[in-house]
Amino acid sequence: MAVTRAEGRGTALEEALAAAGATLHRVPLTRTRALPLSPLVAEAARLAEYGWVLLTSATAVAPLAEAVAAAGTAALMADRRLAVVGEATAAAAAAHGWPAPALMPARANAEGMVDAFAARSDVEGARMLYPAATGARDVLPDGMRALGAAVTVVPCYATETDPVGQAQLAELVRGDALDLVLVAAPSAVDALQAALPPEWASRVPVGCIGPVTARAARLAGFPVRVEAPNPAPGAWVAAIRRAFAPQAGP
Repeated sequence: MAVTRAEGRGTALEEALAAAGATLHRVPLTRTRALPLSPLVAEAARLAEYGWVLLTSATAVAPLAEAVAAAGTAALMADRRLAVVGEATAAAAAAHGWPAPALMPARANAEGMVDAFAARSDVEGARMLYPAATGARDVLPDGMRALGAAVTVVPCYATETDPVGQAQLAELVRGDALDLVLVAAPSAVDALQAALPPEWASRVPVGCIGPVTARAARLAGFPVRVEAPNPAPGAWVAAIRRAFAPQAGP
């Protein structure tokens, strides 16, 4: 089984899979690159004007922490309401001493976050800061604006392909060494597709976080063997166990 998350991500998942008896190959297909921090520092200097901070990835937490420290507004984070996409992002925020999330959707994606906000009565007119990846989907900011919020999107990191990991993954597939490749974002699907000849896609079963990544995998021609309901390690392990459980006879 290949875990394709970027270096420094997915450790808890790897530990859970190893504890469940899986043979793992760590093969990062993407890596993150920090963007210039000055635009985020400029918004962090106005942090008092924002009622909400939107976090859809743990990767955005570190640059935001650096930005509020540089702007001298770190203490104001204690009074901001945080909306986080899932448990890993909540844990990254908690590590900086920030408050518990005011909103964490049942569905750990942008669509789930919009739906969770739509059920609230305090969204219209709210100002929201959204540190995000460059090129991130517009689902969240567009959805929040449709609900009447004012959203400022500040790209603070970029996701790029990792050519070393792509070459390693291709070798593993060539040697039929993998029963499953785990992909955690559409960008990982793109990197996986770019790593392999097109005719190989049908022989690479993938496990995906949620419907967005699964949809991208199917469009790229990969058979989706596992679709985890959320990125929690336990959810991944349970979904993989179900997919590979022996089938009962007639």
